[in-house]
Amino acid sequence: MKVSTLLLILSLLGASSAAWACSYDGQFNNPFAESYPGSLSIALATQRAISQQQITQTDKLEGQQGLRRASWWLQLFVKQITLLPNEVHIYLVDSQLWSKYQVGTPLKIHSDPPPNGEVVLMLSESALDNLVSKNISITQAMRMGLVNTNESASKMINIGI
Repeated sequence: MKVSTLLLILSLLGASSAAWACSYDGQFNNPFAESYPGSLSIALATQRAISQQQITQTDKLEGQQGLRRASWWLQLFVKQITLLPNEVHIYLVDSQLWSKYQVGTPLKIHSDPPPNGEVVLMLSESALDNLVSKNISITQAMRMGLVNTNESASKMINIGI
């Protein structure tokens, strides 16, 4: 009976960690599934901006190459946006990659999803690419709907607009 209990616990742990997995972990992600509230509107705004040639489309990279590139861009992004809140979770909606920025500590890439009530900044990889390449500003990205925040962002200060 103890073995079956252990197997049940292990299978539940495996199932819950799959929910945290991003596409770089080899998980299939439907880009039009709303994995986090508000993420679907970011994905649609990104496709609209690409089709209207307001931003360039980013080539898709998978696995470790994609994770390294996204990590590098996120590092550049938090350095460029000087007025981020003291703590914010950054969510890449297309790869479902979570990161956590906290003042005074290194950016944590591939973090767990935040608990309810935490500030979340959502964007797509194409938006991130265009922001760090300085093709668009954060103000333009927000106006186009490429960058958005969750309801908890009422706690959020101006992010450089």
